[in-house]
Amino acid sequence: MNNSILSGLDELIEKAMSELNVPGAQVAIVKDGEVIHSASYGYANLQAQVPMTKEHILPIGSSSKSFTAAAIALLASEGKLKLDAPIRTYIPEFELSDPVATAQATPRDLLCHRTGLPRHELMWYKWDDMKREDLVLNRLRHLKNNLPFRSGFQYSNQMYAALGYLIERVSGQTWERFVEERLFAPLGINEYSFSIPYPDASGKYARLYTPDASGVNQENEPLVIDAMGPAGSINTTADQLAKWIAFQMNGGKAGEDSLIDAALFNELHKPNLPYQILPFDFPERVTAGYALGWTVDYFRGHKVVDHGGNVSGGSALISFMPGHNIGCAILTNANSNLFGTALSMEIYDRYLGHQGEKNWFTSYQDGMNALLAAMKGQQSAIYETKIEGKPHSHALDEYVGDYVHPGYGEIEITLKDDRLHMKYHHNAMEVAHLHYDIFTFELLGGAQPLSFATGIDGKIASLSIPFEPTVEPIQFTRQN
Repeated sequence: MNNSILSGLDELIEKAMSELNVPGAQVAIVKDGEVIHSASYGYANLQAQVPMTKEHILPIGSSSKSFTAAAIALLASEGKLKLDAPIRTYIPEFELSDPVATAQATPRDLLCHRTGLPRHELMWYKWDDMKREDLVLNRLRHLKNNLPFRSGFQYSNQMYAALGYLIERVSGQTWERFVEERLFAPLGINEYSFSIPYPDASGKYARLYTPDASGVNQENEPLVIDAMGPAGSINTTADQLAKWIAFQMNGGKAGEDSLIDAALFNELHKPNLPYQILPFDFPERVTAGYALGWTVDYFRGHKVVDHGGNVSGGSALISFMPGHNIGCAILTNANSNLFGTALSMEIYDRYLGHQGEKNWFTSYQDGMNALLAAMKGQQSAIYETKIEGKPHSHALDEYVGDYVHPGYGEIEITLKDDRLHMKYHHNAMEVAHLHYDIFTFELLGGAQPLSFATGIDGKIASLSIPFEPTVEPIQFTRQN
């Protein structure tokens, strides 16, 4: 059986990496608790042509959520919290913008993304010095919900940051220390970090890459996501994650020792509500639901539990098929790439006897290309709205100032060489006039509109940006 999985696999991986512009990758395959394949491919450093090794450390992004969920289940096993007790039982100060969610939200609700809070991703992006406690106790309440509580799936990294803070309040340890001592150590996971040094003088970390508009991979500076760590800050290797997969397929046991009560462990892999992260799917793979830190799908009728992860310049997938005791960990230093998901489908097809029936790399890339084209069209559409000959209402220096939102933080508008400039967290951008008091700026490869508003005294009083497109534009108030 192993031969049917592994025969020609290296060549297929290398070909797919070339076609999908993946600089480097690590792949580990686990069967019946044993690693049957462990290899590295491509480059850890493109510029210096340093080959990727199995020891290079890579970010796993949102795959970190499975560790946070397991930590919550471990504390529940010890009777220190309950999955279905309100968060305010343990954090009385916890508050969301929706009073119903504030009063009733439980660890389970946060774990399966059903609080009604949308992504609000640009709230934390490059906010390097944000503190987790400040986020949870002071800022969450100012982020608008767009769905009623428990009415649907709304992926939220902030809710996993809140779960990390819950772990700290209940255990008396930081989330990082708890994960180290209570999960990593018993499983022998010993090559990891919770942040990536930059620049990295040690050479331990793979460089991270995002292709530019012409498709040439450019190096990314690693994101600092300490406050959001429980949602996505773990960095490790595919071989280390193989131990995590074996633990999942062993019912929450480290060897013969149960770390998590069996009934609670089963909850981690049980769907709670329907979900969709990508706007395309395939008949061979049917989504079942979001569990607790994991997604659950059925691939050719067989249950698959997995979770992907993406950070700037890195992508990851941890996946396993519990009914067959097979799984894989796939890490790359490529930005937002579905290489890992496609490779996992190829591995499962080989195991199930469907090798060659479908090119999963082409299928996923076609879907992603269509999605990216649609997004690009939406982002460029703002320029098509321009009304010629409609100037701004004030001299440019009258827009200069500091603007604050209690959830999103501060925006600084400055004037240089007769152009407005904007600093938002560690993002620095030039601001271009569109028409009237509407301006634009580029962030993450797309255009964003910025609208200034005037107070009754005739002075610029606020600016608004649709950072979260599913709610009203976020209004930042000018400070005197």
